[in-house]
Amino acid sequence: MSRKREKLYHSGQALHSTAKRRRPSLPELAESASTKPSSSVDVLVIDLSPECFILDLKSRFEVYSCISRIRIDHDGVGYVTFRFKDSADAAITASLDPSFGITIDSKKIQVLLAKDWNSEVWIGLKENGLG
Repeated sequence: MSRKREKLYHSGQALHSTAKRRRPSLPELAESASTKPSSSVDVLVIDLSPECFILDLKSRFEVYSCISRIRIDHDGVGYVTFRFKDSADAAITASLDPSFGITIDSKKIQVLLAKDWNSEVWIGLKENGLG
C-alpha cells in the first residue's frame, strides 16, 4: 500500500476548468458610472447654538439615514451631507413640524436644502424685520 494520496486530477488544469468572471471593459465601466445618479444632498442647518458640536448634529440627523459629511461654521451654520435625497427631505420635513421640529440644546433649528437657502433665508429675515 502506498502512503501517498492518489491524485484526484491528473493535471492542474482540471482544477481550474470553471470559467473565470469576465472583467468589464472600459466603455462598460464608463456607462455604468454615468447611469449612477449623484445622490448625495447637502442640507443647511441654521440657528445652531455656539455650544453645538458635530456629534450633536450627527446624533440628531443620523436618525434619518446615513450621513457622509458634517461641518459647522463659526457663525452657527451647519452643513450635513446625506447620501440620499429622501433622507434630506425627511429631515427638512421633520424640522418644519410645528409641534416638534428638530431641537439641539433646547433650541429649535431650521433645516433647508443647501442649494436654495439664500432665497428662503432672505424671506425669513424680511418677515422677522431683520432684512
